[in-house]
Amino acid sequence: MIKHYIKIALRNLGRQKGLAFINILGLSLGLACFTLFLLYAVNEFNYDRFHKNGDNIYRVYRWTEAMQGDPAAGDVYLPMPLGPALIQDLPDVENFVRFQESWSENYVRADNTISSNRISFADPQVFSVFSFKLKYGNPQTALKDLHSIVLTEEKAKQLFGKQNPVGKPIEIKFGDEFETFVVSAIAENIPSNSSLTFEMLGNYEYLPTTENGKRSVNNWHRSSYTTFLQLNPTSKLANRRVNPKAPASPTTTPTTASVIPFRTTKFITSAALAPSAMRIPISCVRWVTAYDITP
Repeated sequence: MIKHYIKIALRNLGRQKGLAFINILGLSLGLACFTLFLLYAVNEFNYDRFHKNGDNIYRVYRWTEAMQGDPAAGDVYLPMPLGPALIQDLPDVENFVRFQESWSENYVRADNTISSNRISFADPQVFSVFSFKLKYGNPQTALKDLHSIVLTEEKAKQLFGKQNPVGKPIEIKFGDEFETFVVSAIAENIPSNSSLTFEMLGNYEYLPTTENGKRSVNNWHRSSYTTFLQLNPTSKLANRRVNPKAPASPTTTPTTASVIPFRTTKFITSAALAPSAMRIPISCVRWVTAYDITP
């Protein structure tokens, strides 16, 4: 019976080749477009889902109200001392990670070859808070030393070929001189659906030793770094509501420090960062004093 139906279908297709071609082409294009859309949607909604502690990680941001003709705006670049101050002032904060993105390229000398590469920096606990997998090296000690450097598999292959470069020296030019670092670990290539990426990752504590970083030490007015917090799983901070702030006086800066769930930050615009019932207000006496904010 089935063979009979197939024969009839093929016979009809042969008689109406033009119509059959249009129908089959339309069906194929429809299935292809649907498959591509489905793959894109799955990738987007799985952004940053590979982090084990993802539900408890929050990005700190600063919201500045409109003042003297300037529009209200959100900003994720914050002062260097903020992370350590928050873990000291807020019991619900288990850990923090400060991250400096690579804004430009540095000259790197490895295996007698010089190339331009982007270098990021993060606190040593980055591999405890975030679930970036290491192919070689220990996540607990990967960024233990000031001159430790972690490479991705792709970058390690580019600089050293197929050999395991852990323990090998690598020179990076900061300012006018090359400084020697040691490859301490090799990370698996960062997934494409990760909002945090790096090719070469150094110890954040190295930054205060640089001329530019020295200006940020204990400086609450210089904001160049992103800060992430890992909250206690039992923390109730996420359920608190933001209390309306009293109108700022002409001499104060109407600024609020808040946090937003890390896994939602890819889809958040600056306007959406405005404090609301889903934002967590955090207050730090030192930051309040520095910015002359009325608590």
